[in-house]
Amino acid sequence: MCVIVLASHLLKHAQRYPGTSLPLSQLVEQTRSKALPNHLLDSKIYARLKSNSHIEADPAELHFSGFELGKSYTKTVVRITLNLINISNAPVNIHIIPTLTKHFQTTYTKKDRLIPGLAYTVNVAFCPEDWHYFSDCIRVHCKDEENLFIPVHAYPVINDLHIPTHIDFSAIPLGQSVRHVIPLSCSCPVDFEFQVYVIQPHDAYSIHPLTGVIPANGEVLMTVTFCPLQYETSQFTFQLVVAHFNTKPYLCTITGFSRPNLPLR
Repeated sequence: MCVIVLASHLLKHAQRYPGTSLPLSQLVEQTRSKALPNHLLDSKIYARLKSNSHIEADPAELHFSGFELGKSYTKTVVRITLNLINISNAPVNIHIIPTLTKHFQTTYTKKDRLIPGLAYTVNVAFCPEDWHYFSDCIRVHCKDEENLFIPVHAYPVINDLHIPTHIDFSAIPLGQSVRHVIPLSCSCPVDFEFQVYVIQPHDAYSIHPLTGVIPANGEVLMTVTFCPLQYETSQFTFQLVVAHFNTKPYLCTITGFSRPNLPLR
């Protein structure tokens, strides 16, 4: 449920090309099973994340963050090993149910038994055909244990943002102002919403816009203005959040000051 909500939030304003909106039904790729009926898949529950007392998945999730159409991507999805908590220290048999949708291809070498301390290496290749959020999973059936569920995600992201962590304004006279422009650019054909949160406010600073859209294959400018009201050194901190899956906020602190006897600009 969480994934669906995040995916909808991520791509509700996405565009296939600038000016051409994608309908909501096309934004999240529909699951298409390519496997024959599977007893382990149909009759068992797969809900345990990361590890149980026998098997550990590393990483716990796979993220293909950012991609180009028509290009194939391969990552080591999951490294399954016997957990150190395995008191019996005995070999185990597990069954891996690979990804089922057409955009993900799962490969691994089957072993009769998994010896303590050894691991399966499972590779997943991803080849997108359109600008969507894609999801799938790998399931691991473990006898007499909770079965593992390893989510697989693929989604467009904005890779062109260069937000400085610190901005220093030089000293300016009282009543005058100085501006710093931060470009927010996007090189993929998807719009991304953004929002600015003021973490440490100060009357001498302003920032705009606080919300907006970074256009597909385009740019929007964010401006920070410093206008000192008294002789002091001051700070202003803001956080920029871009709406895409698995997003991480950008934090920036701005420092400015004013002192007497400065020449007017």
